[in-house]
Amino acid sequence: MNDSPIGIFDSGSGGLTVLDACRKLLPHENFVYVSDSRKGGWGSLPANQIALRACACVDKLSEYGCKAVVAACNTATESSICALRNDYELPFVGLEPALLPAVRAFPNGKITVICTPATSRQPKFKELLDKCKDARVAVRPQPKLASMIENGLHSLDSLRGEAERIVEEEKPDALVLGCTHYVFIRYIFESLLGAERVFDGNLGAARRLLAVLTERELLSAREESGSLTFDAI
Repeated sequence: MNDSPIGIFDSGSGGLTVLDACRKLLPHENFVYVSDSRKGGWGSLPANQIALRACACVDKLSEYGCKAVVAACNTATESSICALRNDYELPFVGLEPALLPAVRAFPNGKITVICTPATSRQPKFKELLDKCKDARVAVRPQPKLASMIENGLHSLDSLRGEAERIVEEEKPDALVLGCTHYVFIRYIFESLLGAERVFDGNLGAARRLLAVLTERELLSAREESGSLTFDAI
């Protein structure tokens, strides 16, 4: 058993949706959340810049003695997770667009994946697409949506028009939210499509975190609710 905190990082606020899923599944664990305080997300950056910022977040989390780290960002996972696992002696859990569950649920339907441009370019994402090569999958990078959400967290309903545009253009049978920021407006997509037709990877990441901590005997023995700390680079 281990009462050290779990680290979670993201380019901004998107990872808070992952943090929420993790805390619901692991309510007795302590968490430290680190975000990038610099303006602009990571979705349009080159891979080397994303890796540098991800490492800076992990360095900050290491100061807290974290026992495991969640890369609560699809872009960072796709571009940097392998390097992070090589460079740090910590277990890492990453995010992956929930494409496989969407394909299983709608094997004959049109499945649209919305993600950042950086995610769409990564080899790991292309490997995921290859696993679904017999499905009807459309990948639609959204250059501005994550930033629009980050800058509009106090007025998310104002993004309904953008969500309606995506749904109207794509007319998907299932929609995969391939960026943790997009989960903030999942409720809008659900109102347009139905909850059963919208997918994200947050719960899958939380379950994977639970499995990793269990396998390594790192779960906390605490019976009370865990603490939550915020920091930034």
